[in-house]
Amino acid sequence: MKLEHERIDSSPPCGRLFVCQPVDLTDNGRPDLIVGGAGSETLPVVGVGGVPFVGRLFRRLEDDLFWYENPGWERHVISSRSDLNVNGNALGDINENGRLDLLVGQAIDDHGIYWFEQPSDPRDPWTEHLIGDEFEKYHDLAFGDVDNDGAPEVVGASQRSEVVFYYDVPEDPYQSPWPSECLHVIDRGRNVEGLEIVDIDGDGRNELIAGTSIYRRGEVAESSAESTATTGGGQQAYTERGPDGVADGGRTRAGGWRREDIAVGWEWTRIAVGDIDDDGDLEVVFTEGDLPELGDRMGRVGWFDPPAWTAHILRDDLHCPHSVQLVDFDDSGRLDIYVAEMGLGEHDDEAKHFVFRNLGDGRFEETVVETAIPTHEAKAIDVDGDGRIDIVGKSYEPNAHVDVWYNRP
Repeated sequence: MKLEHERIDSSPPCGRLFVCQPVDLTDNGRPDLIVGGAGSETLPVVGVGGVPFVGRLFRRLEDDLFWYENPGWERHVISSRSDLNVNGNALGDINENGRLDLLVGQAIDDHGIYWFEQPSDPRDPWTEHLIGDEFEKYHDLAFGDVDNDGAPEVVGASQRSEVVFYYDVPEDPYQSPWPSECLHVIDRGRNVEGLEIVDIDGDGRNELIAGTSIYRRGEVAESSAESTATTGGGQQAYTERGPDGVADGGRTRAGGWRREDIAVGWEWTRIAVGDIDDDGDLEVVFTEGDLPELGDRMGRVGWFDPPAWTAHILRDDLHCPHSVQLVDFDDSGRLDIYVAEMGLGEHDDEAKHFVFRNLGDGRFEETVVETAIPTHEAKAIDVDGDGRIDIVGKSYEPNAHVDVWYNRP
C-alpha cells in the first residue's frame, strides 16, 4: 500500500491535541474530523521580553474543541472554551434524536465529564451539558451497553481517581449534573488506559475491556473474592465485585463484576479487537502507547489469543505507539494491524507508521508506511469515498498539526 500525506491544518487552535473522532456530521457520505485537546502546556511567548501576561493571554485565545469539514477541511468551532482541558472522548446519541453527540472527559487537575449536543447544523455552536464531576482525569470514555440492560451507558476510566465506572443515561439527559443514582462503580484501585465494549467471548452479552482486563457482569455464585489460575498465556487474576464495585467481605454478590486479566505487565495500553487469525474468536491487540515517555522501557505491540490469551509480540522497541487500528488495507479479507508512534518533539523525525500485513494463520509481515510525521490516536476510515481505507490523525504535542493519509493503489 502507498499512503499519500496531506496536512489538514498546520496551525490548529489548540496546542496539545487528544481528540481524534472521524464522523459524518454533514450527511454527505464522507467522514468529517472532530479534534480537540487540553491546550498548550508550555505557552508560546508573544511580544518583547517574554512578558508572562502575554503568554497567558495567548492561552485564553485557544479553542479546545473543533471539527474539520470534508471535503476541503474547513475548520469549525464546537466550543470556544480554552479551559475545557479535554482528554477522554467518545461519540453517542445521548438525547436519541438521531444525531451523534460528543462526550468528553477532562484531563489532569479537572473533574468534569460533559456531553456536547450536536445541533441540526453542526457548523453552529454545540451546547455543553455536565454529566458529572466525581473523579479526576478521564483518559478514556466509551458509549455502549456495558451492563446488558438494552440501553447504552457512558463508560469511563479515571486515572487519577483509579476508578472504572459508568453512568446510566437518565430519562432527562439535559439535567446537569446527572442524578447520583446514575453512577455505578465497576472497580476501584485501577489506573488504566483503553476501553472497549464488546462481546469478547461470543456469549451474546457485552463485556468491558479496560486496560488489560476484561470485566463481566451477571449472576454469579458465591465464591472467594479473588482467585488465580496459571495458563499458557500467563497468570489470569479473577476478582469478584459487588454491585458497587467493592469486594464484599470475600463473598460474591449476585449481579457483581468479575475481572479477568488478559496480560500482566503491560502498561498505558491502547486496544483493538477483532478476529485476526480467522479462527472465529476475537483476539485483542495491545500497544503500550505512552512508553517509554511514562516508563523505563520501550513500548510493545502484540496480539493475544483466547482462551488462554497467548501473547504474540510483534515489536518491543517502539516509541509511544499511541495509535492502533485493525482494518483490511489490502482487500485480502484479513484484518491488518496499523500502529503509529507519536513523536513528542524529540523523536518526531524518527516517528514511524507501521502496517503489519496479515498473511493468514497468525503470520504478519511488517511494513513501514510513513516516517517523520508523528501522530496520536489516528483512526482508519475511508476518507475520500474511493472504497479504500485511509488514515486520519493529529500530533499530541509540542508541534501541533492535523493530517490525513490517503491509501492509493
